[in-house]
Amino acid sequence: MNARCPVPAELAVTGVGVVSPWGDDPRTAAAVPSPAGMWFDHRERLGPRGYKYLPPAAQYVLAAGRAALADGGRPDAYPADRRGLLLATNGGLAGLFDSMDTTVVGEGAAGISPASAPYFAVNVLGNRLAAELSLNGFALTVATARTAAVDALPAGALALASGRCDTLVMAAVEEPVPATRGGGGEQGAVAFTLESAAAARTRGAMVRATLRTRSLFVPPAALGGAAGRARAHRALAGALAPLAGPADPPVTVHLDLDSSPVSEAVAAVLSGVPVRPPEPFAADDPAGSGLPLPPRRTGCLGPALAVAQAVTAREGDARLVVCATGAGHVALVRVRPLSPHHTQESQHAETA
Repeated sequence: MNARCPVPAELAVTGVGVVSPWGDDPRTAAAVPSPAGMWFDHRERLGPRGYKYLPPAAQYVLAAGRAALADGGRPDAYPADRRGLLLATNGGLAGLFDSMDTTVVGEGAAGISPASAPYFAVNVLGNRLAAELSLNGFALTVATARTAAVDALPAGALALASGRCDTLVMAAVEEPVPATRGGGGEQGAVAFTLESAAAARTRGAMVRATLRTRSLFVPPAALGGAAGRARAHRALAGALAPLAGPADPPVTVHLDLDSSPVSEAVAAVLSGVPVRPPEPFAADDPAGSGLPLPPRRTGCLGPALAVAQAVTAREGDARLVVCATGAGHVALVRVRPLSPHHTQESQHAETA
C-alpha cells in the first residue's frame, strides 16, 4: 500500500475545453450514455480536410484541445520542447482495436487501412494533438480504469515541479465500447492547459482555477482484515489531509465511486471531512447519477468532467473530486475556481 504522494507543485488551470454530445459547456455536460444520432461533425469542428480518417476519439480530443486554447490556454508561451501532453483514456480506441483484430483474422495485416494503422496502440491516440500544438517535451498516456484523468494530474504536477516541462495539456477522451464488449460507455473529451501556479503568476496569466492532487493504490486484498483496513484508512487519510484539512475544508465534494470495498474505505474516510455533497445521494449511487453503480466500471470522462465543472464554477469555493475503483486505484483533486477578474496579486494571496 503506497501512502506516499509526492506532488509538490500546485497546478494552475489557464484554459479548459469540453466536447460532449450535450454541448460544450463544462457546467452542463454529462458523462452518461450518449444520445442516439450524430452529434460531432469533424468538418465543422476541425476543418474540411485532413481529419476525416482520424478515429473519433482523436477528433474529440483535438477539438477539446483547441477549445482549451480558445478559453485562454497558452502552451505557446513556452518553447515547444518545454511543453508536455498527458492523455487519459480507457476505451478511446476499443472499437478500432476490435476492427483491426477482425481484419487481421479475416484478411491478414495487409487489409488494415493505412489511415488507421498508426493507431495500433493506445499511446498514439494523442499524437495529432501533440503535433498540432507542438507539445514536443513528452507525451504520456494514462489508462487506469475510471481514475485515469485524475491520476494524470499528480503526474503532471510532478513533471512541472521536477523541471521536466513548463506547461502541459492534459486531456481525457472516451468513445463507447463495441457491443461485443457489452456496449455503452462514455463519449467526448475534456482538455485542460496547465502550468505551475507560481509560473502562471510570474507571467501574469489569467488563471481559471488552481488544483492540488493526490493518488494512491489500496490493495483490495488488504481490506480483508482489520489490520489492513486500519492501514488503508491511515493511507487514505494521509492523502486527503492536504486537500481537505479542517482549517480549509472544501464546500462541496463530487464522489465517483463504485460498490467495492475500496470505495467503501474511501467513503469511510470522507465521512469525517466537513464537506457538503452538491446533492443528496443514495448509498448505492454515490455519484448522484440516479443509477445504481456496478462493482467495476471503465471510462475516465466522468471524473474529468467533474473537474471541468469545478474549474468553471462561478462561485469561488473549493471543490473536491474523488474517484476510486474496486481494483484499488484512488485519486483525489481539490479545485479552487478563481474569479476571471482576479489580479496577479490577489491570485497570489489566494493560492499562497
